Amino acid sequence: MARSRSESGQSLIWTTMLLAFVVVPLLVLVVDGIQLWRVRNQLQTATDAACEEAAWVAADRQAFRDSGVTRFYNQAQAVSEGTSTFQQVLSNTGTLQYSPGIAIGFDASVPSSQCTSTAFVSLLVSATIPDVTVTVESQSEIHFSR
Repeated sequence: MARSRSESGQSLIWTTMLLAFVVVPLLVLVVDGIQLWRVRNQLQTATDAACEEAAWVAADRQAFRDSGVTRFYNQAQAVSEGTSTFQQVLSNTGTLQYSPGIAIGFDASVPSSQCTSTAFVSLLVSATIPDVTVTVESQSEIHFSR
């Protein structure tokens, strides 16, 4: 079976085009997807820890012990402690290249602390897509027992 000289090297060109236009972009998307998944998991863990810490610090144990009332006090200190816990859990933000932030609030009717954190993540395909925002929420109720 004889091949024509004009067809020599055609498979190399098609393979190169397939790699350049299909496989490499798919790999970049997979890497970005894994990065977003890791950031979201780390952000969820840090938000849960911060919310628990804020609820624990803000709980008025003395009032519960004396009168059975579940309420908050010293919310400013609770926000500070919760934010500190959030930053400690996310000590490796530089390796994944994202900038996290957290907002901590309190709901006296439940009573619970409510936390919302966001992170702006730079992707590998950043030339075409701006930073992606990842948002996570958490809630931690206060439970006392006598």
